[in-house]
Amino acid sequence: MNMKNITKKEIQELLTIIPRNYPSLDIFHLTNSCNGICQELFEFCQSQGYGYDLSIPDAEYFEHISNTTEFKPHKFDFKRNRYNRLSRMYDFVFISLDLEEIEDIDTFYKKLYPISKNAGTVIFIVDKNYDLRAFEDRLIEENYVAVNPIVETFENYQILCAQKMHGWGN
Repeated sequence: MNMKNITKKEIQELLTIIPRNYPSLDIFHLTNSCNGICQELFEFCQSQGYGYDLSIPDAEYFEHISNTTEFKPHKFDFKRNRYNRLSRMYDFVFISLDLEEIEDIDTFYKKLYPISKNAGTVIFIVDKNYDLRAFEDRLIEENYVAVNPIVETFENYQILCAQKMHGWGN
């Protein structure tokens, strides 16, 4: 997904879902195109003392970000056994990828679920044309609850939030 036209105001509005002044939150972000979101998440996490793990599967984009920003992304491989680093679990997981380009989407969802803490929130940023109803149904099948679309935050994108609940699913 080529992220475009995401203003600082839109990103700041999205970040209001993350609590402020809360002790030790960890945020995971998987993307192939930052366009402001990575920098804003990084600065927000720095200001709050939160952990921020940026993972990038595209090798060329990874090199670009590694050489042009102050934060250090991690290379991401969809084929690895676990998606989290160092067995870390996250309070918030941001996914801004074109989900239709992921080769094994079933495995992706299965590996994504365990990296969230219980009651953790997963935030998907998807294209405006993405079929949200089918996407919501898929997340429910994967044992997410409180699946809610946020369709008016970005001009060109939709946001879908879901929660992992304690004792459910995997």
